[in-house]
Amino acid sequence: MTIRKTGLEDLLQYVDVLLPKAREATRITGTDDPELAIQQLARMVPLVVVKLGHEGALAQRGKERFISPSLTVTAVDAAGAGDSFDAGFLHQYLQGADLPTCLANGNRAGALSVTRPGGTEAFRDKNYRERFWKEN
Repeated sequence: MTIRKTGLEDLLQYVDVLLPKAREATRITGTDDPELAIQQLARMVPLVVVKLGHEGALAQRGKERFISPSLTVTAVDAAGAGDSFDAGFLHQYLQGADLPTCLANGNRAGALSVTRPGGTEAFRDKNYRERFWKEN
């Protein structure tokens, strides 16, 4: 199976890191099987990082795979969790951290995000944010 002909496949050759949700990965590839979607995308993009919601996240680089569980928090508002994950992951990735560290930091940022309404409110309160980081 190949990527649906949407023009996106032409753009993926220029992507170094792709960070889709599992559903987005299946939509891009035109399959209902997230595992198949991840494998297809990993053949096209050097690093695929898939957000799995309450199941955490995984990173696939070629045949190499890393999985990181989610954190257990009381969710108030899921808005912005994926973007917060991306920011947390990329923050570590751009500093040269290994993929397990990047995934864990992404999961931690996504988890922090959902603990307050509005997507970014949990990040605005420095004391709250630092306490969350320390505890998690």
